Parts: sequence; structure tokens; C-alpha cells
Amino acid sequence: MHRSLLRYVALFALSLVGLLVFSCASSPTPVPEDASAQKIIQLAQERYDVYDLNGAKYYYQVLLERYGSDPNYMLNAKYEIAFIEYKQGNKDKAIAGFREIIERYNEPDASSLSPTWKVLSEMMIEKLESNKNTKS
Repeated sequence: MHRSLLRYVALFALSLVGLLVFSCASSPTPVPEDASAQKIIQLAQERYDVYDLNGAKYYYQVLLERYGSDPNYMLNAKYEIAFIEYKQGNKDKAIAGFREIIERYNEPDASSLSPTWKVLSEMMIEKLESNKNTKS
């Protein structure tokens, strides 16, 4: 019995160490100061592709901080962050994010913006609000 308990404790300790090593290895790496917007988007997509939504969100936040003055990069980052909120089950935050994007298209320079983010945001709001109504 003592030997069996010792094996379980050893297995648990090994599992815990393995989990810690794995989780540290998968955290997002810092973004070099000279990284282009495209490079940051690529890093975010790589994190998203391995289901690291928090890592992807981190990179989109960096994109917003560094390139948020460019409306197209800002809309891209905000859309992706809102979509990640949706994927994480934060529907109210997601809807708020999508509405913020749509509001941006009421600015005087809206004709120079890609309509992609507005159309996708409208579709997501419709989907999320129809899901809310069917669950009530």
C-alpha cells in the first residue's frame, strides 16, 4: 500500500512539473519594438491557430497600442478581440466590441475604411442577439 501511494505521488508530481513546463512554453513571446503590424497579426494568428486565445488577444492588444492610429489596423484588432471574447463565452463584451466597431463607421472618414469589419460585426451582433433571444 505504501509503495502504491508513493507511485501516485510521484506520478502527480511529474504531471504537475510537465504541466508547468508546457504552460510556460506556450505563453506568447514579447513583441520586438520594430515588429511590423503584419508581423504582429501573424503572431496573433499563430496563437489563435493553437487555441491560445489569451495569447492571440495579447498580440491584438499590442497591435492596437502600436498601430491603433491607423484605422484599418485598429478595426482589425478590435474585431479580433471582440471575436475572441465571443469564443471565450463573453457575449456581452463581444457585442459591445462589435458595436464599437460599427460606431467607427459613423465618422467623417468612414468612406476610406474597408467595409469588411462593419459587415462582419453586424453579422456577429445579429448572431449573438438571436442566440440570446432563443435562450431566454
